[in-house]
Formats: sequence, C-alpha cells, structure tokens
Amino acid sequence: MIHYYFGFGKGKTSSAVGAGMRAAGAGLKVLFVQFLKNNKSSELNVLPFEVFESPKELPFNPDYSYCAWVKNAVDFIKKSDCDMIILDEFADLKEDFISNNDMIELLNLLSDKEVIITGHDEKQFLTAVCDYVTFFEKVKHPYDKGVNARKGIEY
Repeated sequence: MIHYYFGFGKGKTSSAVGAGMRAAGAGLKVLFVQFLKNNKSSELNVLPFEVFESPKELPFNPDYSYCAWVKNAVDFIKKSDCDMIILDEFADLKEDFISNNDMIELLNLLSDKEVIITGHDEKQFLTAVCDYVTFFEKVKHPYDKGVNARKGIEY
C-alpha cells in the first residue's frame, strides 16, 4: 500500500517515522530517504532503519548536483530489499529532479512494498494512486511569531 501525507501542518515526517518504527518493531526492514533536506535531522541519530544519506549541505535552490543525488537515491530505492520505504518530502521534488511519470514508475516498481510519501503541496496524480491520503493542516505554529526551528522538535 502507498501512504501519502501532505500539507503545511507539522507532523508529516514524524508520522512517517512513527509508522516506520511500528514496522521495524514488527520485524520489517525499513528504508528512510529524505529529499530536499540535509542530513542534520535529529531522528537520523536513533532510527533502526536503513538510511540513504542526504547531502551534508543543501543549497536554498538545489542545482544540477542535487539532480545527480536524486538519481542515485532513486537507483538505490529500486534495488532495496526493505519491506517499507519512507520517501520523506518526495512529493515536493520538482520535475527538474524527477518527472511525474518517473515517480509513478518508481511507485509501480515498489508495488510489493509499503511506501510512505510526504510533502507539502498535494499532487493530484499521487492522490489518485495512493491507498492512504492524509492532509496535515496548520492552524497555528510558532513560525508565525518568528520562532526558528528548534533542534529536537522541528529537526
């Protein structure tokens, strides 16, 4: 089954990680890949998952070198023998990095696995092919008052 968590509310990655923890606790192998994030998220320090390492630094506007990283990540995902694959922020990738058709092709290749996709904006073609679709809506957030992301809470 494919899960899709999207929206601008807090908790998409945390929900994906929680589902992965449940799967790992049941003896399933989990792969975690974070797109459009550097490798500084605190959860990476304790996950009992296989992790495809994100770039050390990520420019505000990712460029060609990030395109190559995405291609390597997708190739790695295709070869994975994990039971669950978490594709964090995958839905936020622009077509410069991976086409919508290639996204669908990847999901088709993973049809024997549990897949979790997160992202901000809804992509209708993902909603159409996913089995679980959950929208996260922000009602109030400290960012609105100028509070920066806090280590251990937002990253």
